[in-house]
Amino acid sequence: MKINLIMAVVLSILFATSLLHDVKFAAAIIIMMFYLSVISRSLLACITIYFFIYLVLAGFADKSSISLSGNQNINLLGILNLMLILVVYLKWIDFLQVRKEFWNKLLLYPIIFFSVYLLMIIPFSESLMSSIRDLIRMISAFSFYLLVYFIIVNSKNAEDKILKFITALLVPLLVYGIVEYITGFNVFYNRSISYDIYGGWHVIGTFKRISTVFRGAPQYSFVILIFLPLYLYQYFKRKEHSNFYGIILCLLLINLILTFTRISWFAAMIQVSVFFLLFKPKRMLRFAIPGGLFFLLMSGRILVRITTVDGSSLGRIKMFQYGLSVLKSHLVFGSGLGTIMESEGTAAHGDYMKMFAETGIFGGVGYLIVLFTVIIFTFKNFQESDFAKIAFITTIGFMIFSMTDNGLAYSHIFWAQLGIYHGMIIRKKFVKHPSSLEYRNTPGNRSIRIAV
Repeated sequence: MKINLIMAVVLSILFATSLLHDVKFAAAIIIMMFYLSVISRSLLACITIYFFIYLVLAGFADKSSISLSGNQNINLLGILNLMLILVVYLKWIDFLQVRKEFWNKLLLYPIIFFSVYLLMIIPFSESLMSSIRDLIRMISAFSFYLLVYFIIVNSKNAEDKILKFITALLVPLLVYGIVEYITGFNVFYNRSISYDIYGGWHVIGTFKRISTVFRGAPQYSFVILIFLPLYLYQYFKRKEHSNFYGIILCLLLINLILTFTRISWFAAMIQVSVFFLLFKPKRMLRFAIPGGLFFLLMSGRILVRITTVDGSSLGRIKMFQYGLSVLKSHLVFGSGLGTIMESEGTAAHGDYMKMFAETGIFGGVGYLIVLFTVIIFTFKNFQESDFAKIAFITTIGFMIFSMTDNGLAYSHIFWAQLGIYHGMIIRKKFVKHPSSLEYRNTPGNRSIRIAV
């Protein structure tokens, strides 16, 4: 493993050096070397680093572009995604040695086979560089899932450290979100948060949308959706620190409203409804009263946002029609990952349409299979663990959001959270028996048992 890490350091330096054009990319080399030195000590540290990246730094890293040739470039976030894929590749032999019961075929095989399919259709893309960039983004998200999943099944209580770290990151973001709305200014991107409301071609008003450290309000609302089921559970079902989690839950919902992202509002309502249906909590009134009061205070702006057909809504309809035309023209292999953004200059705003148009009929069906296997797995394990229900609710939110927005573009947090929940479910199923995780050391034909 040490040899692999040394090779990774050398490869990272060579890769970064080949892109080196100014001082900021020299700094990127130093960051990557530091990153590799940290993960050589602890994969748990690697996971927390990537949670920090995707919760705090993703927007800034995504802006730092490195020119390759012509109009082609790669950003710092792309480099970090490559590093994540590399980490999983270096750990692959260790993953293969994990006890076979933890290789849950229903979960892992669809993700692996779908990733292989995406790699195979790259040569058929209309824009090779665009497809490679989008492929790196998607494979790195799946890699994050695999890494987290195998860490959780191998380490008892590792999820506690990760979730505490996530909470420590979320609280400042949620507090700042309210400050951002009050001031009407985002200090991270040095811009106003006011947006125009159009009636036909005329501006009929404005509203404010918070985004904190993310590039836009939809990305921020997506992150809130992913963590909302977890903190609903922490508040209603856990006895310790319930007031603290209640404050976080209120902050999450307030920030979600202040993003003024309609699909996220709808997804959150479905999530909350399903949560109450599955868990039947007793303290619903304590939750409903403050939420209802805030809703009344914001009801005027909320109704305006819901009833307004603005440019973004019309643009989504146009993109959907364009995606259908692309699918008809490239029915088998699609036009190539990332080509809608390349040709139209804007994201697809609909992940299902994007996957069918860019990867063809087989890719679109394959993506749906991945999502539905996640749903089936969690549904089958409702009796085993409450976190199966949390994973189910989280996936529902992701799938609804993906109907009209770009969840795939920033899905790393979603897949990592599923990795935590799925790992906990599988580990709990086998901890009921006098079992352990078995590693087979092939060269020496030895076995090491680590208690779960």
